[in-house]
Amino acid sequence: MKKLILFTLASLVIISCRKDDDEKSESMIVGTWTLTKNQVMSGKDNSILFSEAITDCPDKRTYLFSENNYTINSFKDNFTGSCIIDDTENGEFNYDENQKQITFKSTRTNNPYTLKVNSVTNDELQLINPLYYYDVDNDGINDKFVMVLNK
Repeated sequence: MKKLILFTLASLVIISCRKDDDEKSESMIVGTWTLTKNQVMSGKDNSILFSEAITDCPDKRTYLFSENNYTINSFKDNFTGSCIIDDTENGEFNYDENQKQITFKSTRTNNPYTLKVNSVTNDELQLINPLYYYDVDNDGINDKFVMVLNK
């Protein structure tokens, strides 16, 4: 009887931890993220081949994730020294932790598109541009263009 009670308690602890882990991964994406740099990473070993901080207004972008909705703001210089929103994309998103990807469904086009997640922590999100097919270091393996965002 004691073994049955211990087994039941252990099972409950494991199940409750899994649910917490799932909620934690989803909550890691939720928030406002600012594009801070672009990097090219080796497709072979993920070493950084090139890194550039985002400082110019037209290159700035913010991603706001809340529950299942997202907003992406792109910016432009208004030529008075201010950086203002130039374009806004809204829609629904889904984060698949197992596939390490975020699928966006824009209200503009209704056509979903997917970005791979290179890594995610509480304060950094790295998204891979799927349209980048270049071998910067000439090792025979296509490298990755990674957008680094911070909360």
